[in-house]
Amino acid sequence: MTRGLSLPSGRVIAIGRYMLASMFLLAVWLNASPPLNSPALTWAVLGFYFIFAGAVLAATWSDWWLDARLAGIFHAIDIMVFTFLVFSTEGYMSPYFASFMFVLLAAAIRWGWRSTALSAILLTLLYLLAGLTVAATSDEFHPFVIRTGHLIILSLILIWFGVNQWRSGMYAREKSGFGEPSLYKSSLENSLEAAMHGLNASRGILVWRERGSEKIEALISEGTQLSAPELKSDAFTKRFERPFLYELAKDRAITRDEDRNLQRFRSRDLIREDAATVLSLRDGIAIPVSTAAGDGELFLEGVPNLSLDHIEFGEEAAADIAAYIQRYALIRAVEESAEARSRVALAGDLHDSVVQFLAGAAFRVEALKRDQAIGRNLEADLEQLKRLMLQEQDELRTFIAALRSGPRIELAELAKNLKDLASKLSRQWDISCQFSAEKSEAKVPSRLQFDAEQLVREAVANAVRHAGATSVTIRLRTESDDLRLDLINDGSRYPKSAAGDAMPRSLSERVRLAGGELELSRGLGLTKISVSLPLSGRMH
Repeated sequence: MTRGLSLPSGRVIAIGRYMLASMFLLAVWLNASPPLNSPALTWAVLGFYFIFAGAVLAATWSDWWLDARLAGIFHAIDIMVFTFLVFSTEGYMSPYFASFMFVLLAAAIRWGWRSTALSAILLTLLYLLAGLTVAATSDEFHPFVIRTGHLIILSLILIWFGVNQWRSGMYAREKSGFGEPSLYKSSLENSLEAAMHGLNASRGILVWRERGSEKIEALISEGTQLSAPELKSDAFTKRFERPFLYELAKDRAITRDEDRNLQRFRSRDLIREDAATVLSLRDGIAIPVSTAAGDGELFLEGVPNLSLDHIEFGEEAAADIAAYIQRYALIRAVEESAEARSRVALAGDLHDSVVQFLAGAAFRVEALKRDQAIGRNLEADLEQLKRLMLQEQDELRTFIAALRSGPRIELAELAKNLKDLASKLSRQWDISCQFSAEKSEAKVPSRLQFDAEQLVREAVANAVRHAGATSVTIRLRTESDDLRLDLINDGSRYPKSAAGDAMPRSLSERVRLAGGELELSRGLGLTKISVSLPLSGRMH
């Protein structure tokens, strides 16, 4: 995901059309004797195309609906202008190649490989028809045959591009706002903030229904304000099937089907007026979200340069949010399980130490009271009881200190767990994942073990997915009062985020929560991430 698309594809196509029309018009004007057939008509067509391109650029710059509604008409005009220029120009002045490339790339970007293939076939046939027409009046058919062959080869390449351009997704994962969930917030709040960050939306609304429940939860985030309005159980009677753009003031919406064909419909067909009023919906993108625990609808508004490209983002965001909520539930379950085990262990420790000592002390006091009744000297017994209580106090202080730092494990045990994890990740990502550890007598808080394992998972995933790494080396050691993890990969540089950071956000967030430090360095074709975590445990 990205923090807003600065140049949507529709805007790029409009800019390209205007630049193409301007450049050819300027080239013909600067040429004293341009090789034109029917100069007056050619000048008229070029002038029309220049004005048309400028008007389209201005009209669709910030209007995704108009761009989608008239895209087919714009495409048809581009094809007609290409055909006319092939007939009316000749020699090096002919723009057939640039026009051909522009039309096919526009089709590939907008509609995918089917439209690219149909446009390529049509343009090639029109160009060949122009050659046959010229051949009927002159002997210049040979260049048209060669150029037609060139166009066929280029068509096959561009059709392949149209087939494959969406395979890997539009948005790089490293630019996503979906880092590790924070347990200090609810899963819905986490998901909403992450999705807003991913698209740089100024306002976000998440409507959620737990599986098997009719109750609807709603969460609205705008700036630093967070609210939870009440919605009726029938506020959304129709469930969303695919992400779509909406504009409620004009009652219009648009989405894509499985073949990426545009489908227009009335926004009120899916968004009821009473729900829109409660949530203060205006215009933006709506994204359906579904998990094993429940389903809902995400609305993102105030998105910079909202365009049809964001529909593809919506499909990725839905999958990301579902995985995010499930990961939150898993981490929460792990935390609760650890807390439950800690409570049982704490209860046992307190029972076996403090409670038992107090019970013994009470029994001893009763005995002293009986001795006092018969006039026995209690000074020695009281002094002994005092020493026992001071000794128990020291033991209790040691116990409390251990509770503050958490239970600890040997570094060798952590190293064994990380080595097994490295072997598993090597198989999972089909890469070489090597692990080594320095010997040490240090002990590590069990919570730090969990953090270390999660950091290794995140680092390997980021290296493979975003840097194309084929090898990752993991080194573990202790240094002073810190646990050190060095993660070295042979991939390319990490792409920078909109904030200028090259550091994977999910890693930096987890290290921050663990109270550690993170450094990234690059040299000799290798990327090294050094993590330092305090052995004393988390710093809150």
